[in-house]
Amino acid sequence: MSRPPADDDVSHPGEEGVTEPAGPPLPRGLQERLPSAPDTSPPPEGAGLVLERGTHVERYLILNPVGQGGMGVVYAAYDPELDRKVALKLLRPDKARPGVMDEAAGLQREAQAMARVSHPNVITVHDVGTVGGGVFIAMEFIQGQNLHEWVRQQSPPTPQEVLRVFHQAGQGLLAAHRVGLVHRDFKPANVLLGRNGRVCVTDFGLARLNPLPHEEEGTRLHEEETLGRMGGLQLATPLTQAGFVKGTPHFMPPEQYLGSGVDARTDQFSFCASLFWALYRKHAVEPRLMVAAATQAVQHQDKAPPGAEAWRLLPRGTAKVPPTEPRVPARVRNAMMRGLSLHPEDRFPSMEALLEELSWEQRRSNRRGALAALGLLTAATAGIGLFLHRQSQVCAGADSLVASVWGPAARQKLEAAFHATGRPFASESAHGVTRLLDAYAGGWARLHTEACEATRVRGEQTEELLSLRMVCLERRRKSLGALVDLLTSADGKVVERAVDAASALPGFEECRDIESLAEQPALPADPLRRAAIEQLGAQLAQVRVLLDAGRYAQGLELARKLEPQAALTAWRPFQAELSYLLAWLLHQQGEAEESLRHFERALRDAEAGRADRQRLEALTRFTYALANNGHPDEARRWGDLARGVLERVGSEPPAAFDLNVNLGYTALFGGRYQEAWDSFSKARAMEESLAPEDPRRAKVSHALGLAALRLGDLPRAIAMLSESLRRTEELKGPQHPEVAIRRSMLATAYRERGEPARALEYARTALAVRQAALGPEHPSTADDLDELGECFLQLKRYDEALKSFREAEALKRRALGAEHPDLSYSLDGVGKTLLAQGLPAQAIVPLRQALSFENTDPEALAQTGFTLAQALWAAGQTPEQAREEARRARERYTALGQQRQAADISAWLEARKERPVSQSASERSRPH
Repeated sequence: MSRPPADDDVSHPGEEGVTEPAGPPLPRGLQERLPSAPDTSPPPEGAGLVLERGTHVERYLILNPVGQGGMGVVYAAYDPELDRKVALKLLRPDKARPGVMDEAAGLQREAQAMARVSHPNVITVHDVGTVGGGVFIAMEFIQGQNLHEWVRQQSPPTPQEVLRVFHQAGQGLLAAHRVGLVHRDFKPANVLLGRNGRVCVTDFGLARLNPLPHEEEGTRLHEEETLGRMGGLQLATPLTQAGFVKGTPHFMPPEQYLGSGVDARTDQFSFCASLFWALYRKHAVEPRLMVAAATQAVQHQDKAPPGAEAWRLLPRGTAKVPPTEPRVPARVRNAMMRGLSLHPEDRFPSMEALLEELSWEQRRSNRRGALAALGLLTAATAGIGLFLHRQSQVCAGADSLVASVWGPAARQKLEAAFHATGRPFASESAHGVTRLLDAYAGGWARLHTEACEATRVRGEQTEELLSLRMVCLERRRKSLGALVDLLTSADGKVVERAVDAASALPGFEECRDIESLAEQPALPADPLRRAAIEQLGAQLAQVRVLLDAGRYAQGLELARKLEPQAALTAWRPFQAELSYLLAWLLHQQGEAEESLRHFERALRDAEAGRADRQRLEALTRFTYALANNGHPDEARRWGDLARGVLERVGSEPPAAFDLNVNLGYTALFGGRYQEAWDSFSKARAMEESLAPEDPRRAKVSHALGLAALRLGDLPRAIAMLSESLRRTEELKGPQHPEVAIRRSMLATAYRERGEPARALEYARTALAVRQAALGPEHPSTADDLDELGECFLQLKRYDEALKSFREAEALKRRALGAEHPDLSYSLDGVGKTLLAQGLPAQAIVPLRQALSFENTDPEALAQTGFTLAQALWAAGQTPEQAREEARRARERYTALGQQRQAADISAWLEARKERPVSQSASERSRPH
């Protein structure tokens, strides 16, 4: 049995401050919302308010009380199953009585509210349950104090410290707003500040779930009750027991007194009232003023149009004007005044906008501090300058360390290896790769120096945290070394993927995120196990490099060899990474089912190892793999989970970029073209976070072009595809095989715009580039042959079209096999051409074969189905089959939301209600 941990001081928020506001007599309209007084009868005789140490609540062992309010008690407790300390919140025994409120249900709703939010600045709920007719919530245990205590300490924080802490608390509120939750009781006592500097919003007992703008009526989570909590003001709301509204008067806006119109702007008011108090040690809110404002709104409601809500009649103005305090910048004062507006519409449009205004001042202070430090250094005496110079030398050497894997000698060797392959794009690829590697090495050296100075020079972080950051950075140096080793002995295939592999080197975000590193399992103290983990880390870096360079078989072989070693280390972060790499390698090798199993294992290991970034990376690829393997609904569900994890790690632009691109392709595969465009557009908005030479910039332009093409927006499609072509040629050279992809898609766009001659030019150059780069038998050249055939078909050069389609079909059968779904495109082209040539009976067989590949693009299946219907009708033998195929094609178009095409088929069917009679051969052969 594990021993409970020793007690630590902790402060959790109580439920103080939930009282009736003082004020003048209320008008009848507002009194109707106050039907009764709260139950203030004494507790029953002998009702114990605090549990003794050693008491069991389910599996949890009570250690000591750490917070008590009017309705609940928070205890430090021990969870023996998971060997950790937790905060346990229970309803006070004397409050669990009939006639007060259904407080047990309120506590359950509090847990549900908190569980909806997954964010570092919101306290985590581990468990909720019932015991002895009561309810408990088990939450993470935060060592520290609440902001009420922090502000009132003997040495109060500076305004800069207050702003920094409140910015984190605001991020927690913003996370709640993004899932539709309004806290409704934000105040300093409901925010915890951990000893490690982490800020957590807690106590969501009053939270209300508002529908999000994007939620559809059929799927929206309706909650007909406010997520109530213990104690409160008496005021009627439609969501709690009649007669009660709750909150803390000194932080409540007037609309909360009305019990209606509560949304995210309500929290914004409470946030600014709390910030006001923290900065000036005075309350911004006078409860009498709030009651007067609510009273005025009720009095004017009779004069308002029928159905008008009372909160819309609230007066304009501000709760209180902040004093002129020279230590508080004017921009902060102005932001608080706006947030404290009595009328919700006069506040900021969102919590995000308020935080942006406050963080602007913080960023300016940081810049001023940096300039001041520079000025002090310049003006310092020679002795102080010498001391600082010696201190800085403690952390020197990062440049030489990274140069041991990437320096002038390695650069020369790489350029020689690329040139030796003879690939026409080798020179441009070498140039693009060296720029990326230079930028990566420079970033690594700067972060290495910064991490060292934070501990050894400035004393801002512990040696333990420095060790974690150095382990993280050393993993990345090994990844860089493994890639350089591969590139300096490159063959043609590696040269083709080199730029992408360099851009895929693991980012530095994890090494900067001290909090995330601190939460991961510590490296074992045993030197042998630690050495085994370090060796495994270097081998995992090799697997990742082989994956990114397109050496899938070699990477898969090495990854399988590492599985027993990873299991022996029993270190979850490495096990999660290996499972993820195996999953993606198997996906690339076409082993779909085994790939999906490894993805799920990777997600379990990442969760167990508290490795959020690994989990996000796996989820990003898992979502794509599911959609690509015919599981669109599952892909959407996992994609939603990925968004939540992204929010928890801070929505870092590179990770957000990759996720949005993959979610876009997931939507594209499922025929949700507008959704795809929206996701790709979100990624494009973040591309400034990428290096100028990052190939993902060209790829997102290409993705937007594809989405626009499917949406029928041909001018925008051509613009995006042209931009992608230009970026790809600049980075990889005009002879790179990726250029062929860009040119082939431009050919499609011009052909669909009715410019087949111009399309033919792009199709021919695409084929020439691909054959020169990859050889005439490469299966990718078949795609260019298909596009060439489409251009010839539109130009009515039927013999040339049929030749191109048949060459593409034959090449695919040789290279991919007779069962590959890509055959459907060539077979469709053959069928269309035969029909256009007046041979409908011959067209039926290849068109039926094309339709047999159900795992292909849904729009392509719809097009082929309608062509088959036309061929069957033109053959004049099976009219009912023709009509049935047309109806199936119409259903496919309708499912894709393409109403125009569906309407065209309906018109075609309407004109062919009867069996065709004595058609001429030319009439039968002509597609309609």
